[in-house]
Amino acid sequence: MPPRISPLLRFILVLGFTSLMFNLDAIVDYIHHPEIPYFDAEHMTTGGVIALITGGLLVLLEIYIRRLERALDDVKTLEGMLPICSSCKKIRTQDDQWHVIEKYIKERTDATFTHGMCPECAKRMYGQTFERT
Repeated sequence: MPPRISPLLRFILVLGFTSLMFNLDAIVDYIHHPEIPYFDAEHMTTGGVIALITGGLLVLLEIYIRRLERALDDVKTLEGMLPICSSCKKIRTQDDQWHVIEKYIKERTDATFTHGMCPECAKRMYGQTFERT
């Protein structure tokens, strides 16, 4: 990912380039048609105000883009295949560490766990007692 430019520097650059682009036609026309008053104070003021507004809007756009990028970074999703131990059900991370599945999922998603027992496990663990209830 390329390094980020600070919003103030970006604003200054955008303002400079915008001013140049708004006045480029005026410069070319001034060379070819010096009788047209492009560099009149009124025209320069209008161009400057437009450049400021455009620069400000571009800075706001950059701020909103950064907010959205941060929000996207905060979105917690699990995708792909999870390496899981077939015996204890721990999850292996990329750094070869094993984590309890509940902790692993809680740290990476907004899911929470409640524990219960399926009928098969209840029969296996409690046998006859489970069948009588």
